[in-house]
Amino acid sequence: LIHNVQFSYSGKYRFRFITNVTGGRWTGLPGAILQVADLKVSLIRLSGNGTLKQGDSLNLTCDVNCTQSSSQFVWSKNNERLNTSGPVLHFPSVTMRDSGNYTCTWKTNMTSGSETINLLVQGGWGVNYTTPICAVRGFNVSIPCSYSYPQQNYQVTQKLWCPVNSNTGWCINPPYVYNSSSITTSDFEYAGDNKSNCTLLIHNVQFSYSGEYRFRFITNVSGDMWTGVPGAILQVTDLKVSLIRLSGNGTLKQGDSLNLTCDMNCTQSSSQFVWSKNNERLNPSGPVLHFPAVTVRDSGNYTCTWETNMTSGSKTISLLVEGENPDHQPSWIIAVVTSGVIFIILVLLGAAICNRRRKPDALEDNSKKVGEQIQVKQLPLPTEEVPQQGEVIYASVCIKDNNLNNGRVHTEQKNEDISVIYGTVKIN
Repeated sequence: LIHNVQFSYSGKYRFRFITNVTGGRWTGLPGAILQVADLKVSLIRLSGNGTLKQGDSLNLTCDVNCTQSSSQFVWSKNNERLNTSGPVLHFPSVTMRDSGNYTCTWKTNMTSGSETINLLVQGGWGVNYTTPICAVRGFNVSIPCSYSYPQQNYQVTQKLWCPVNSNTGWCINPPYVYNSSSITTSDFEYAGDNKSNCTLLIHNVQFSYSGEYRFRFITNVSGDMWTGVPGAILQVTDLKVSLIRLSGNGTLKQGDSLNLTCDMNCTQSSSQFVWSKNNERLNPSGPVLHFPAVTVRDSGNYTCTWETNMTSGSKTISLLVEGENPDHQPSWIIAVVTSGVIFIILVLLGAAICNRRRKPDALEDNSKKVGEQIQVKQLPLPTEEVPQQGEVIYASVCIKDNNLNNGRVHTEQKNEDISVIYGTVKIN
């Protein structure tokens, strides 16, 4: 399938396939030949000169410079299909009612293309509409319209649009949705001119706007005015996007099958459905988007846009498929990694705090030991002979107080009937 073909795509294309068996491969020769050409719609005058006037004869021809079997030409006027087929649309004697946009569509089993030409016939009074017109509620729509009158000595001085459901007849009296003599701000906007275009643009259409609208114009010549009857028919409806389950129940799971359907309760020729996912346009077109087996990657917001030459509207539906997304790590892995990192940080922080606390204690213990060594002094041993009344014991005792600076030396003397003993005692 080739999208948006260009002239540079013309040429020969071949297909080649390779199998799992060594040497098992094949190329289709000579190949498929593609020729890209323009579709041309031309107006050929058979009678008359200058601007088209009532009574002139002409042909509209549709030509594609390419030979294709089983091809056909289809003609439409203002998006309404005509019964005439073939490459030539013949007008033996045109009238005002023949004015409009003519589209030639060339179709085959593999492709199609279309081209439009505008036909404007002058020489009388008239108003031409495109009808019927469908619109999606809440969006904008244009009602194409053209009008004509004898050009000599005439100028359009007033233009009017009226709704038939509240203004029957020829729109002679109000109410009007548009009046060029009394410009007001509303959802109805005149998008035409003072010569031939009387298109009406409606913003934010609502259900109440459905109905028939007629255009009336008044010229500078007294009594010369015209109302286009019948008018243009507008139908306003909602665009509905639905999910239809083909398999599975409950919440959507991987492998379930479903269709997304886009429905417009209104018939409009030359309309098309366009699908997009998360604002990215998808290749499939048509009112149905099929999912044979959904996956997590299919989750997202799907928008169906309905388009015509006069209007468009869109509706969005959300699709959520449950299951593990291969593009993302499972949540339990993320939780485990996060917990591990936090644990390591806490361990390192605790070790740093303990290390800081140990350093002051070590300094305090060292200072205590130094103080004790300074304060403890051994008393000199007596060298003189002890009197005979009794044996004498000399002892040096060091007692450490809680305060390092308060260490004191105590000497005790006892008379015992034993030999003299000298000693030093340290009591912590």
